[in-house]
Amino acid sequence: MPIDAKEGDVDSPHSAVASSDLTIDPAAEKRLLRKLDAWLSPMMIIAFLVAYLDRSNIGNAAIAGMTEDLELTGNRLNVAVTVFYVTYITFEIPASLILKKARPSRLIPFFILSWSATVVGSAFVTNYAGLLATRLLIGVFESGLFPCLTLYLSTYYKREEQARRISYLFVASALSGAFGGLLAYGLTSLHGASGLAGWRWLFLIEGVISLAVGFAFIVLLPDSFESAKWLTEEDKALMRIRAEQSRVYQGESETFDKQEVKLAFKDPKVWLSAGCQFCANTCSFGFGTFLPVIIRGFGYSSIKTQLLTVPVYIWASAVYLGIAYCSDKLNKRAVFMVPMALVTATGYALMLGVSMKSTSVLYFATFVTATGIYCVVGLNVTWVSNSNAGYFKRATAIGLQQTIGNSAGIMAGQIYRITTSEGRYTIGHAVSICTITIASVGYFAMWTWLNRINNKRDNMSIDERSRAIDQGKKGDRHPDFRYTL
Repeated sequence: MPIDAKEGDVDSPHSAVASSDLTIDPAAEKRLLRKLDAWLSPMMIIAFLVAYLDRSNIGNAAIAGMTEDLELTGNRLNVAVTVFYVTYITFEIPASLILKKARPSRLIPFFILSWSATVVGSAFVTNYAGLLATRLLIGVFESGLFPCLTLYLSTYYKREEQARRISYLFVASALSGAFGGLLAYGLTSLHGASGLAGWRWLFLIEGVISLAVGFAFIVLLPDSFESAKWLTEEDKALMRIRAEQSRVYQGESETFDKQEVKLAFKDPKVWLSAGCQFCANTCSFGFGTFLPVIIRGFGYSSIKTQLLTVPVYIWASAVYLGIAYCSDKLNKRAVFMVPMALVTATGYALMLGVSMKSTSVLYFATFVTATGIYCVVGLNVTWVSNSNAGYFKRATAIGLQQTIGNSAGIMAGQIYRITTSEGRYTIGHAVSICTITIASVGYFAMWTWLNRINNKRDNMSIDERSRAIDQGKKGDRHPDFRYTL
């Protein structure tokens, strides 16, 4: 039998308090994880891939004629990029909190279908105002996807299993750049077909693809493991044991808990994480949106630029998969995040310092920049999810981190608008070096802080532990909770 009765077991050393005396046979758990990955991972990857395709295709469209057709003079393109994040950050926390009450199988497809229909509408805008309106609406509907997917995955996976699974979302965001470049190369060649410009075909086809994904989610996405048709009764029994083992992490709140929300807002660790996310996202949003413009600035043609973005994103995806696997394997976060942030800073330094005539070296610098840019953003999301116990505290912490972090899109949309006479984006690269370096310092500070708390709890006397429990300290404040470092 895969389930054995044992006294006093916990699911992993110092990770949480065991609420159950049952443990799971490791072989049975591995089979269960393979099944979860086979069903959930492809859906999560595809959802995030189309989301990033639809938000960042404006960069590909810009060099394919949209700038001229819609008369995006001055900083209008930058404003169009920026306004997306205004509505995106406004609705993130509410979206993360309503998932507990709403059905995921309806809420998540609603988000996908709504922004997809708006992207289709973007293909027919005729002026700057219309473009701004569609960007604002896409921001509203995409705002709920990431926090909802992160919370959804946390109901299936233990916290030490989450980095690799959440990494799939960020790999999808990187791969969307690769697919976006290929699609842009192919679809913009349809310029003139049915009287539509190539960039309009780009919006139209990508929007239709996303609509298909939304309808598929209505059919395929279960509300919970209990309603998953692809899990057997034995699988569900194992999932119940896993849920019981993770009760301290998941929390027991079935109704809205205002106290947990307050705890998240009062926790300085959440704010530090959010500040680091803002710094890292300044780089990732600027890089992800403006990479086609940056590479074209090296002197390449628009068509060649679309293709040259592809290998950069594939490299970023491969590196992130490897780093996330190692992070989960070792159950460590900061030891990977600090070096990766500094590698990214090196890439920006190369793009700032190398002669604009050395196009091959500059192109290589984009690979160096991409090496760490998705790793630090993704692992920080996993880290804040790991570090906050109680469903509503964790939901609020993720929403707060993402709201502040994604507000970086407002700044990122503005820093890549001024170039030198030779075509270098000096301000954008310089700001990115500063923010990613600040983020690396923040990651190290977080590691130091959490390590100190863990050591203090390790050295607690029996009386101190009993007093903390008697005081009602739960979740990540419980004396037996240990932070992932």
